[in-house]
Amino acid sequence: MPFSERVGAVHKQDKDRVSYWGGRKCDKFVRCYEKPEVASFRVEVELHSQLLRRKHISTLDDFDGLAVTIPKHFRFADVDWDRLEQHLRRKRHSQALIAGARKRGSSLSRLRRYLGKHGVTNFHRFLKPHPLNKKIDRALTSWLRHFEVV
Repeated sequence: MPFSERVGAVHKQDKDRVSYWGGRKCDKFVRCYEKPEVASFRVEVELHSQLLRRKHISTLDDFDGLAVTIPKHFRFADVDWDRLEQHLRRKRHSQALIAGARKRGSSLSRLRRYLGKHGVTNFHRFLKPHPLNKKIDRALTSWLRHFEVV
């Protein structure tokens, strides 16, 4: 699963526990935060004009293309620890590397940086899709129906 166009260029977290990915000059900007009023977690995806132009979305009639575009740019993933550990066992100081990776496992960005510093390239090979992606696909498909011509 290549991540060349995926969200994750910049990650920041402010004091109100809002996480941000992307930025003003990126293709997209994502804001995530807990919404206690409705007992849920909110994810706001802001697609910028350069991405919309590249995907030929320029009018409201083209909005149905968003349901196809968003999942390709926004996916949840888990670390495949078995596969990663198998790979790390071939390296020198493997137990220390595995312990360091586990310590940083709560943040994919931190884990990717740590592994990169220790010679592990193509981090995406050690990711597996999260089951939440199917729910996102179903929600976007449902949303798309509101834009279809009757």
